[in-house]
Amino acid sequence: MKNLEISRIFREIADILEIKGDNPFRIRAYQRAAQNIEGLTEDLESYAEGERLREIPGVGEDLANKIKEFVQTGDIKAYQKLKKSLPPGLLNLLDIPTIGPKTAKLLYDKLKIKSIADLERAIRSNKLKGIFGIKEKTVENIIKGIELLKRGKERMILAEADSVASKFLQALGKLPQVKKICFAGSLRRQKETVRDIDILVSSSQPQKVIEAFTRVRGVKQILAKGPTKSSLRTDEDVQVDCRVVP
Repeated sequence: MKNLEISRIFREIADILEIKGDNPFRIRAYQRAAQNIEGLTEDLESYAEGERLREIPGVGEDLANKIKEFVQTGDIKAYQKLKKSLPPGLLNLLDIPTIGPKTAKLLYDKLKIKSIADLERAIRSNKLKGIFGIKEKTVENIIKGIELLKRGKERMILAEADSVASKFLQALGKLPQVKKICFAGSLRRQKETVRDIDILVSSSQPQKVIEAFTRVRGVKQILAKGPTKSSLRTDEDVQVDCRVVP
């Protein structure tokens, strides 16, 4: 779905601009537009075809043109140019849940840290201590964030999986088309650790369920989407799979 892709791109543009120390108003404009696009119930293609993009709160002429470009070509040249303006790997620091654009910029400006590997080496060498703006608690949070990132790519504890899964359970459970919803796999068996979240839904209208599944707030990337099954990755870097049966 282009709504989620555009929203992700606009958020990443905002992050890049913040790292580069750009105008705060411009940064907030991208963040606001991204948030409003996430909440749309209609596809951006429809807005673009009907010349209604500027009806979306926070979307002015410049952002409307970028959305049109993405709808037509699948990419945004200005976005690619912005990404190339940063050292390779620097954006990956933002994958760490406890690091934001300001901290990423500080780490690069002071220590030229431009990758997670660089950051881990700096932590082991105690290079972060003494940097203005980096307190001992900040370092502890960064270490925890790296651990969470690594764990997210492997397995997460049951409590974390329950927290992520509950968002989907609540959102899908409200749909009138849903007869029954339950978890499958490790989460259903209440294993101590979980790799992915598997959701099984009973409905006679699978396409509406799948559409709602991909629109749940906090979706980072849609990995696959079919008439009865979809897979996505959340902001917590957790893969969630949904299958709809009669």
